[in-house]
Amino acid sequence: MTNLLNRLPLVGALAPAMTRSGGAPTAEEVIAERYRERTDPRPGDWAYAHLLDLRLALAEQLAGATGRWLDFGAGTSPYRDLLPGARLETAEMRGGEDLTADHELDEDGLSGLPDGSFDGVLSTQVLEHVTDPDTHLREALRLLRPGGRLVLSTHGVWEEHGGQDLWRWTADGLAAQAERSGFTVDRAVKLTCGPRGLLLLLRYHGRQHGWPAGGPVGLLLRTLTLADRLRPRLVDDYLDRVFADRGRVEGPTEPFYLDILLTATKPGVPEKPERHAT
Repeated sequence: MTNLLNRLPLVGALAPAMTRSGGAPTAEEVIAERYRERTDPRPGDWAYAHLLDLRLALAEQLAGATGRWLDFGAGTSPYRDLLPGARLETAEMRGGEDLTADHELDEDGLSGLPDGSFDGVLSTQVLEHVTDPDTHLREALRLLRPGGRLVLSTHGVWEEHGGQDLWRWTADGLAAQAERSGFTVDRAVKLTCGPRGLLLLLRYHGRQHGWPAGGPVGLLLRTLTLADRLRPRLVDDYLDRVFADRGRVEGPTEPFYLDILLTATKPGVPEKPERHAT
């Protein structure tokens, strides 16, 4: 938990709490704000555009989901409301954010659940933190029934965060890894692309670290940070007005993106060849 508290930008709803208490937020306040940012992203939040794009893409892919689903590495399971027609269960390692998960994962991220237990597996922003991504993907495959769906998101370009943070992918690389693990990939959608992602990162760096003075570039960046401090939603309103179409992109047209949403299917059981009488 120490790493989480040290790395999470303390903005938005946490600022009033910090002012009142005169100190750092509690673990409960940090987790509550993380949950709020993902369930209700608002202009002015530190990663609004990214979290909005992710939520909209997940809503699109999870629409109409039914049956039994597993939120695999759930944390606080902030996207459970996107599966109203499904029976969602959660799985988390001991010591994770969600202390009331339905199923406990062992130190390798494996569960003791039977093969083919679920119609769908949801894995959001987990893969970059696991020691062995192939183990995570193969466990998801094992837990799915034949024809079951995997909906998974992970980072393309992003800062190190959240303690153990080991991996980043391209859209093609993530699809290739899922196929090597046994999945049939349906889509790999790039999220928060091009200038939408670049400007978000510039604004974020200014909030966290500021910019050194010197020269016209330094002046421009410091002006951006000052404008952001005075009107926190200014950049986000601009991104939504001008670059909303870069929120979700498929194909090679956008080589820079903050996140990837992959959807894949567990292949069905091969049909047995008919035996002909001799």
